[in-house]
Amino acid sequence: MENISIIIFGFFIIIMCLLLILMILVQNPKKESIHQSFMEKNFRFFGIKRTNTFLENITWILSIIIFFLILFFNFFLKSKH
Repeated sequence: MENISIIIFGFFIIIMCLLLILMILVQNPKKESIHQSFMEKNFRFFGIKRTNTFLENITWILSIIIFFLILFFNFFLKSKH
């Protein structure tokens, strides 16, 4: 039973890490450029600002979930011995 829980936690950690990498790659860079300021003026009404905030919040949530999954994973590894 303990081996299955270790495998499940390991699998969830890998999935959450891949999702975190994906969320980081999807986000727009924070530094300003001429191209970015031009894009903000033209597409301000399409919700790009809210999308960046949403992606940033998901990034924080995923990182917190990964932190707690690693703590639980460590707990299960120590309880096995």
